[in-house]
Amino acid sequence: MTAGPKASTADYPRITIVTPNLNQAKHLETCILSVLGQGYPNLEYIVVDGGSSDGSVDIIRKYEQRLHRWLSEPDDGQYHAVQKGFEGSSGEIMTWLNSDDKYHDGALFAMAETFRQFPEVRWLTGFPTEYTEQGVTINRLTIPWASWSRYRFLTWDFQFVQQESTCWRRSLWDEAGARLDPSLKLAGDLELWARFFRHARLYTTTSLIAGFRYRSDVQRSRTFRFEYMAECRQVIRRERRRYSALGRLGLSALRVIGFPLGVFFFLDLPLLRAPYRAMFRIPTTLTYDFALARYVRSNRRPRIPPLLQEVPRVWMR
Repeated sequence: MTAGPKASTADYPRITIVTPNLNQAKHLETCILSVLGQGYPNLEYIVVDGGSSDGSVDIIRKYEQRLHRWLSEPDDGQYHAVQKGFEGSSGEIMTWLNSDDKYHDGALFAMAETFRQFPEVRWLTGFPTEYTEQGVTINRLTIPWASWSRYRFLTWDFQFVQQESTCWRRSLWDEAGARLDPSLKLAGDLELWARFFRHARLYTTTSLIAGFRYRSDVQRSRTFRFEYMAECRQVIRRERRRYSALGRLGLSALRVIGFPLGVFFFLDLPLLRAPYRAMFRIPTTLTYDFALARYVRSNRRPRIPPLLQEVPRVWMR
């Protein structure tokens, strides 16, 4: 794995990453190396194992000198493990990465640089990617589908803010209650997003942060798909009840009105996407500008192809 640029600890904010694990020795080392191999100089990496019996602990011990801390003991599930990891942590930026997933090269530097350049951004999600079981990167979403807002979320268009690619400032975590909902077994991340949306807009970056690995064995997100969707609907209904009856009526109207406008937005038609974006308050995408060598806001205005940019210069010669 290629590490990011050399930097001192003081140059970058501390990032807290928690990896929950239970009997995922097959992929755990790849996950750990995707974090440690970045060479990020101000990392607080915590591994919380649920009492594995498949050799996971041996893998964790192999890297324990490079971990902030780790523990292995029975817990009440994935979200309980993540909660234990976050307790006592100190990173300005927070996230978790499940033990069968992995980061893309340079992901931690992309997180840090984006938060540093845009102080108003309180939580951020990267361009969603997925991995085959063998670790091959697959991209199945385009930019419009990967741009979310609270109104999209509450009008039932809540899929899918990719947990692996999402990170946030500690101030937002604290403001949202500094906890994961222990009553949920499958959609705890979505419930956290619901509370985050009360306080801040979610920004999308075109940077590749992390990906979700599809596995052929038992995988909760696929095996318990119907149960997961039921929890998601429960969360959305609960969040919508925070609105008055008139507010809920407004959300329903927004969904109806937004449906025809969404055609232009999701088909990514440049001049016609603006009404949908404005109606649902979707933030501009954050992307990297190679000419400026920094991250910038992008409203995805159509650009003249490079070849056509040369035409006026030829005429002027």
